[in-house]
Amino acid sequence: MSCWIHLGIEPTRDLQAIRLAYRNLLPRHHPETDPQGFQALREAYEAALQQARSDTPEQAANAPAATAEASRAAFSALLDDSRRRFDPHSWQHFIDGLEALPVEQLSMLSTELLAQVLAAGPLAHACLRLLALRLGWAEQLLRLEFELAREADQLLQRIEQDDPFDTSLLNEWPPSAQLETLWYCRTLQYLYENRPLFEFREFVQRHSCLPLPADERFLQRLLVQFSQAGIGCETLHLICRERHASAPQDLDWRYLLARQSSALGHEALAYEHWLALWREARHLQAAGWLLKWCAQRQPQRLPLLIQAFDLADAPTHWPQDLEDPTPEYGSPSQRPETLVRWQQAAHRELGPLADAFVRWRLDGDELPLLPWLLTDDSDSLVPLYQQAWILHRGDIALLQQLLDRPAPADPLDALIVEAFQAQARQHLRWLQQSPLLPVLKAFLASRAAEPQLPPRLAEAGVVRDMALRWLERLRPYTADQLQRLEPAFALEQRSGALRTTYLQARLAAAGRTLEPSMPGQTAWDWQRHTLLTLTLLDQPERCLEVLPADYWDRLQLPPDHPLHALQQLLRATQGRSTGLLAWLDDRDPLQNLLAQCLLDPAQALEAERLLGNERLFACYRGHRQALADDPIGEILLCAVLYHDPALSDEQRGIVLRTLSSFTSEDAWFAPFRDGLLRGRASRPPGTVLQDLGCTAENCQAVLDTLAGLVKDESLGVPHNKVLRILQRAKDDPANGLGVRLTMSALLAWCERLLLRRAEAKAVAPWAFWRLGSRLGRGQFLLQTLVVLLGSGYLLLELRQWVPAAILLFGGTASLCLRRLHDMGQGAPMLLLWLALTFMAPFAPLALAIMPGEPLPNRFGMPPGSTDRQGLAAGLQVVLRRLNGWRPTAAVRPAPH
Repeated sequence: MSCWIHLGIEPTRDLQAIRLAYRNLLPRHHPETDPQGFQALREAYEAALQQARSDTPEQAANAPAATAEASRAAFSALLDDSRRRFDPHSWQHFIDGLEALPVEQLSMLSTELLAQVLAAGPLAHACLRLLALRLGWAEQLLRLEFELAREADQLLQRIEQDDPFDTSLLNEWPPSAQLETLWYCRTLQYLYENRPLFEFREFVQRHSCLPLPADERFLQRLLVQFSQAGIGCETLHLICRERHASAPQDLDWRYLLARQSSALGHEALAYEHWLALWREARHLQAAGWLLKWCAQRQPQRLPLLIQAFDLADAPTHWPQDLEDPTPEYGSPSQRPETLVRWQQAAHRELGPLADAFVRWRLDGDELPLLPWLLTDDSDSLVPLYQQAWILHRGDIALLQQLLDRPAPADPLDALIVEAFQAQARQHLRWLQQSPLLPVLKAFLASRAAEPQLPPRLAEAGVVRDMALRWLERLRPYTADQLQRLEPAFALEQRSGALRTTYLQARLAAAGRTLEPSMPGQTAWDWQRHTLLTLTLLDQPERCLEVLPADYWDRLQLPPDHPLHALQQLLRATQGRSTGLLAWLDDRDPLQNLLAQCLLDPAQALEAERLLGNERLFACYRGHRQALADDPIGEILLCAVLYHDPALSDEQRGIVLRTLSSFTSEDAWFAPFRDGLLRGRASRPPGTVLQDLGCTAENCQAVLDTLAGLVKDESLGVPHNKVLRILQRAKDDPANGLGVRLTMSALLAWCERLLLRRAEAKAVAPWAFWRLGSRLGRGQFLLQTLVVLLGSGYLLLELRQWVPAAILLFGGTASLCLRRLHDMGQGAPMLLLWLALTFMAPFAPLALAIMPGEPLPNRFGMPPGSTDRQGLAAGLQVVLRRLNGWRPTAAVRPAPH
């Protein structure tokens, strides 16, 4: 076989081409793995060289003999010469001189040069790559000793990385400057690529004075690295400004200019370019910088900016198939980084409005945000937060209005409004084009008695979740629609925004719906007033607490709005929930639902008026666990409620079962419980009552009052003194909760009876024959004088003994009885009083001094009262006044 065919080239005189062909084929025929192939290749190579040289005898005769020793000396001189040490052209010239060496000498020289390179210190990677490629160091690693092979392998890996700059620019530099600059730049490159950026910054910020080569690519790379690491440099900043001025549409240069401006503290310039980067490219680092700047400079706008940056890419098409996942991607949601930003913002002091918005976005608690949603404040912040709220809770009409808002003059506010409008367009597209919408509309408009949801909506999954997100938006529904939605989506079990839809369903079931916007009421007014109404039904105490006292005076509602009547009541109470429960009208659906929300033991005891026992029964059933620490009080309360005829048979049956469920192994308990069921129970031992936290006086007052009411309801109302004892026990926080509620139940029962007595027609004071009536002190004195004068006239002038005796004794007895009735006493007390008269004839005159009861009793209204005005404010108000109890100042509403 011809040597040229073996080498795979045409016959040539070019020695370099022959050597290149040999080098290319050499890896295929390694002397250790293929000695025969290597021998044949070697013979072909030498034959080709011989023929090429024989063709040029004159050149061969004139060329100096190439020796390995000369190459060693040339390489050492190359390394020692600072002008050539880092110059790739000089290294290539040296490599070209190696071509004249025989293969055996070149193979031996390769190992020596490798060892010399390893000990030579910093060298240009471009130069070393040329030498390594020519000598084939990568293919010779297996022939080297282990340590040398390991170092060679590490060297080959290092030189694969490009030099920081064109090292030929160092040719004219002093050796020390060459080495220090090359080391410094390589260290910068290593730290930037392999270590955290703070280590890179620390290294750069160390004081140093080194020349840098004028390599354009190196300087641009250095600019990028410094900018990414947040290291400011006036020179680099100037370069960025010049490049950006020449190419204003280049986002890369704008980004680098923004980074340099931020690092150098040029805040105004950085602010301008970061804003532009977000508007033009939605640059994520622009969002991060603007959020950090806003947290420091304008923290009250931070939540608005977080919401503005929560902008997702909308799908390009909307399929009509519910099985397609595209509608899910286009439905409103929060980006993962937005959730992190809310959490970070929660740890900052942003101000009341901003804090309330952040809390709402984190845990769904909308109530702290309510005062700002209801206000018409012209402050630029409040409308922006209202717009942010509309994005999540507003319906189509409000989202459309959001698109028509003009852009503010402030650049940051303009960015926020633009982002809100972009999100509003996405939400509108979802609300108007989602394939879910016709399905829900068909379900709500169905005329079937019990319409069924499609299977995809009825079962848990993505489609049902989208439907729930659609229901989170505040919108008006008819009563029929709400009646269908509540069971179909189990709204009673939902929380957060879906809770408002459930409350709408409850209000509709009670007979009132929140109609669409009325004349003179905008869509935003309807939204706010609806939110206020539903929040009052959900958390009335918290709602009234966060709203200012004068809000109800400023609130403008149409007369037929469900909240209008309650507004008048809240105006009178200055927007306080304390004591409100007693004044709510059960006939009003909204107030009735509100009363159910407020119905707890604390509200029942704090109410200015006594609650009816029907409400106390509901309060006890809903908060029975609150009476766990007062068992004797709970038993007494059940006994009073059981015997009160105002409760229905079903309610009394429930109380009876509860009362019968109480058990104890103590000997006193069973007779006590059975006596309560009969209405006449004996007081438990004092030690038992003391252990149970009840005083003997309170227990006896309850048992005596209950016994009187059960025996004869119309005549069993106790004396005012006993009523005052009951009221005092009710108002004493030292008593147990059950005991206080028992006192309230007894007082409510007595109040009902007293009001019934007060409705009876008043008896004239001269109707002495009406022995069941009451007589005041003044009339008693006047009529006593008339009796004495009349009987004296009959006796002294007319000598009529019998008529005089009848008038004297009969009239005196009638006057004393009626006067005793005014003090709450009956016939037994009259007999005792008449007995005293025989021993002290003027004893009846003492009745003119003793005061009567100021309240209606079983004998009727107080003398001189022609109506129930004395109880207009309620029995409790009168008793508290008599007891000297001073409640907190409050404006009393007009009675219903």
